[in-house]
This record gives sequence, structure tokens and C-alpha cells, in this order.
Amino acid sequence: MTHHDEAVATDRLRRALLAFRTAQTFLLAAHRQIKTSPPAEMETFWIGPGRHIEVNMRATATEVGMAFKAFSATGLVADDDDLHRMTEARRYLAKGEA
Repeated sequence: MTHHDEAVATDRLRRALLAFRTAQTFLLAAHRQIKTSPPAEMETFWIGPGRHIEVNMRATATEVGMAFKAFSATGLVADDDDLHRMTEARRYLAKGEA
């Protein structure tokens, strides 16, 4: 791999992790905001705007996995924080498939 390939893979992983972290923040905020609402209102939220948040979360988690594969293929090694986020993304995707 060339230095350019490594830089591209590193940047892709950095952007994917940032997007995933942002999506996590939105999802957590949505859960906190809606948790005291009546059940009917909660259901309406998760069918509408909440569904978009979940779709975005799944998309960003998927991109983290793909970016990490590309990053690893260059021979680079992620640091502990990045590995932790990668594990969180994998867990989120596995939870959705269960």
C-alpha cells in the first residue's frame, strides 16, 4: 500500500467514527427526550423521526465496519479508542440482527 492509500483509509475511518459517535449522541438524546412520554406518543415518535435516527445509526455503524476493513487492509493498526468504537458499532449491528 502507498502512503496515499494509508491516508485515504485513515481519513475514511476517522470520518466514519465521527459520524457514528454523532449518531450515538442523537440516539441517546432521543431516548432521553421520549422516555417520559405516554406509550402512544413514544410509538408515534419511533415510527417517524425516531426511525430516521435508527436508520442513520445503522448506516454509520455499517460504514465504521467497512472503513475499518479498508484501514486494516493497509496494514495500519487502530488505537484503543477507535477499537472501542468499532466494537460498539459491531454490537449495535449484531443487536439489530437478533
